[in-house]
Amino acid sequence: MSDNERRDKLFGDIAVEKQMVTREKLDRALVIQRCIANRTRVYMPIGSVLQKMGLLSEPQVEAILSLQAAPVQEAPVPAATAPAIECQPVEGDPTAAVQLEVSPDKLTAAISPAKAGQAPPPLDVVKLMLMEKEIAFGIVNDSLLAAHLSRNPMPAEPFVVARGTPPVAGEPPEIRYYFDTNPLRIGTLLEDGTMDWKNRGDIPQVAVGDLLAEMVGGVPGKPGTSIFGLEIPPPRVKEPVLKFSKGAERSEDGRQILAKIKGTPKLGVDGRIGVFGVLPIDGDIGIETGNINFDGHIEVNGGIDNGYKVKGGSLSIKEIQNAEIEVSDDLVSYGGVYASTILVGGHLKASHVHNCTLEVLGDLVVEKEIFGCTILVNGRCMVDSGKIIASKITAKKGITVKDIGTQAARPSELIVGVDFKFERDMNACKEQFADLERRKSELANAIVALKGQIDKMDAELGQVAQEQDGCMVQRRQLEEKLKAPEIAKNPEKRSLLDELIADLAAKYDALDKRVQELMSMDDVARKQISLHQSTIKEIEQQIAATQEQITLLEEAAKIDPGIPVVKATGIVYAKTLVFGPHRKILIPEDMRNVRIAESEEEPKQYQMKISSLR
Repeated sequence: MSDNERRDKLFGDIAVEKQMVTREKLDRALVIQRCIANRTRVYMPIGSVLQKMGLLSEPQVEAILSLQAAPVQEAPVPAATAPAIECQPVEGDPTAAVQLEVSPDKLTAAISPAKAGQAPPPLDVVKLMLMEKEIAFGIVNDSLLAAHLSRNPMPAEPFVVARGTPPVAGEPPEIRYYFDTNPLRIGTLLEDGTMDWKNRGDIPQVAVGDLLAEMVGGVPGKPGTSIFGLEIPPPRVKEPVLKFSKGAERSEDGRQILAKIKGTPKLGVDGRIGVFGVLPIDGDIGIETGNINFDGHIEVNGGIDNGYKVKGGSLSIKEIQNAEIEVSDDLVSYGGVYASTILVGGHLKASHVHNCTLEVLGDLVVEKEIFGCTILVNGRCMVDSGKIIASKITAKKGITVKDIGTQAARPSELIVGVDFKFERDMNACKEQFADLERRKSELANAIVALKGQIDKMDAELGQVAQEQDGCMVQRRQLEEKLKAPEIAKNPEKRSLLDELIADLAAKYDALDKRVQELMSMDDVARKQISLHQSTIKEIEQQIAATQEQITLLEEAAKIDPGIPVVKATGIVYAKTLVFGPHRKILIPEDMRNVRIAESEEEPKQYQMKISSLR
């Protein structure tokens, strides 16, 4: 055995004896050491190999080398005679002098005795333990630590030996708008609850380059430092997002929104800022115009012919018949709306609505009548002087109407205080969250399976390494026999020995080939694990973003709750159904001038009550 091999064997025996590395990992390191030597013709000590593989830290390597500097023994140094390693706290070792506890936030580390009433360890042992655990920041000075360790028996209460610097949270900026974000484009709500249809408010106008909104204020957070000397980022500040749509653009520094065209600025329900021009249409939307798709405001002097589609920013029109309409802002129909499917991102105002399917994110204002419709409203539904007949209406902010139903029509269903958009968005987020968790679990299981394969390959590498060592020992023994004078004089024995040596060399080469195969398979498995781990990190980011979206939805729902109230200044006919978020009521008989509302009598005890408006 060469001097290098003897030193490596002693190093490995000490590392295994002190439970710093397993025998299987050591065998694999020896195989890799041999491969490095074969490829580069450079000898690398086994300690360096183990350190580069991440199996030993630099302080651990230095500790073992210090033991090797003692008089060389064929057997590894017994644990009882190893002065520095004996006292260092190895995880799971019941004889360890002290226990080291690191806080979950990695900002404090404290020591306490492993057993009550025991003597404290020397100062150097504790310092070595901190070094081995890579604790390098905020360590108490030696005099304080020595004073604590001078007390015998060692105090039972934990003693903080290192303290990091916590991060400081920042303050988010706010968005300042430079235009009226809620102009009264449908009408002015008067003090008595009625609408002044003629007063639609001023419509803001901007020129190219005008400042529409910007981020102001805000204080950045300050990072902290863990006891391991690593930077701890401050809590992420939930900054408001400056979002824009057509007609607007973000400044180069990302802190301003500017007008890109001349027109009317609008703040959408989704928080996007846009600027919209105007598309005038002198007559009807029909065969002469075709379907309309325009990002700005569409001003139609006529109506819409049957079967035509309109998509745009906002729409002003006389009458709508059997059409499909989608606008991101307001829709005003001075006449009626019939047999149409309409999505409105702002408010909708019409004279009357018959046999339609509507989804309105703002308010729905109808002057005369809603008949035979299915309607979702995320604001208020106001039919102040009109009727609701044979319709199903969901209105988050409540319903104000004169009459509900007739003697002959089927009863209406009114759902108030329920945010249909919140429920839809929340269900979508929960489905996405469940899908991401499923994908993450599948990848985690795949990583476990790959690690199992790596462990099997490690075990086989250890066996192959032992077989290679056996081949080398046998080959050296046979080569020594060849040097004997009696073998040199006997051609038959020499030929037999040469043949055996050749067989051992062939077996060694075959084993070395298997080593290369296993290492190649190991590399592939580790790359797959790395890819899976990278994908898991991406999924975790998506999970965090989805969870944040769920939290934002929940917070928004708390800030802007529904109003489960129906006000009828005329007649509510019998069998009308009114639903709140938690309770419902069937109107038993015709009633006049009533307020129907859900209220919370006791915590989570809800009642639907009918009271008089007078």
